[in-house]
Amino acid sequence: MTVTNDSFEPNYSALSRKIVNRLESASVEGLGGAVQGDLITVARCGLEGLTAAIRTGRPVPERAVARLETIAARMADRELPIALIQHVMHAGIKAGFELVAADRPQSVRQEIYTDGARLIQATQELSTAVLRGYVGEVRAMTGDRRVTAQTLASALLAGKADPTTVHRCGAELSSSYFVIAVALGPHPDENDARLDSRVVARRKLRRVQAELATTGECRVLSLLSVDGGTILVPTEFAAITEEWLVDLVARLMRAAAAPVTATFTASPRGRIPPAADRVHQLLDLALRLDRGPGLHRFEDLAHEYQLIQPGPGYQHLRAILDPLRTEPGLLDTLRTYFVAQGKRAPTARRLGVSTSAVRRRLIRIAELTGLDPENVTDAWYLRSSLVACTFADFPSRQAPGAALCLVES
Repeated sequence: MTVTNDSFEPNYSALSRKIVNRLESASVEGLGGAVQGDLITVARCGLEGLTAAIRTGRPVPERAVARLETIAARMADRELPIALIQHVMHAGIKAGFELVAADRPQSVRQEIYTDGARLIQATQELSTAVLRGYVGEVRAMTGDRRVTAQTLASALLAGKADPTTVHRCGAELSSSYFVIAVALGPHPDENDARLDSRVVARRKLRRVQAELATTGECRVLSLLSVDGGTILVPTEFAAITEEWLVDLVARLMRAAAAPVTATFTASPRGRIPPAADRVHQLLDLALRLDRGPGLHRFEDLAHEYQLIQPGPGYQHLRAILDPLRTEPGLLDTLRTYFVAQGKRAPTARRLGVSTSAVRRRLIRIAELTGLDPENVTDAWYLRSSLVACTFADFPSRQAPGAALCLVES
């Protein structure tokens, strides 16, 4: 049936709002304005989509389909029941059918309306039943698989992936893995006082886990919290290269809509525990030195990593700047000077002082430490000491921004 009577253009916005307003109060109680706005859009997609399809004889407009997919994903992220969005969509379709029936001659209008209403009702009941059963099973399967993956990841990270554990999980392990340490930064909404930051953080984590699930054929294992954790990727697949890992971290960042910082190394299965310790040390270092989000290689941090290893060398490096601790302004000047690539004018601008003041402070640093920041060799020792002090002075997993990258190879 194709109807071409365009003499009357309905007010889709008003009709869609009326559909949502008619919902039972229990269905929308506690929903925010953004969710109700999405429901109004769902109603309009059903209403306008069906009307356009019947009047033109063409498929439902792609724009309406795309908007429905986007809103459905957003509602799933908010853990809203799928029955709610289905109910609103079918109500929109029904209203659209009523509009189309009104365009038909009076003699057949009631028959068309009655048959159409029955069709829509049957479609709603059947599709709801199918989705209820399908979604329930998918949730159960996803839960079982996630528990299995976390059990295996925990066993591998603890060095206890014995045959009994593997058999019980019904999984196949790789002989070696890329061990990836991951830090998930805060989503912008976690700092919104109007929202529950814990809920926002959990949603962020679920999106990251959902993105990892798209790599199913690679049997990726993970043990993650809202702040990060460890990901294990089998090395045996030819497609998994360093570039693949870089892309994976970028995808996780998009899914999280938050900064994701990661470090990695390859390790035989039996050596995963020490490898995990090492990459988390590297991750901690990358965060303390504010290297920024993305995947960082060992070679990017090798120099700094060696500088912070326990021993007399580390203690000696830390002690170099001890004379400056009585004058904190000198430490700040030294840090800023190295960030400014050893140039006085940019240092002065950053500190809000004159270049003469910077020069006097650099001279004072040389007097107290015996090392001249403007001498290449002395500057290397001073940079190294700043790295050692940064690692010692700031708590583990400090948010990026409090320290700076100082060592250049």
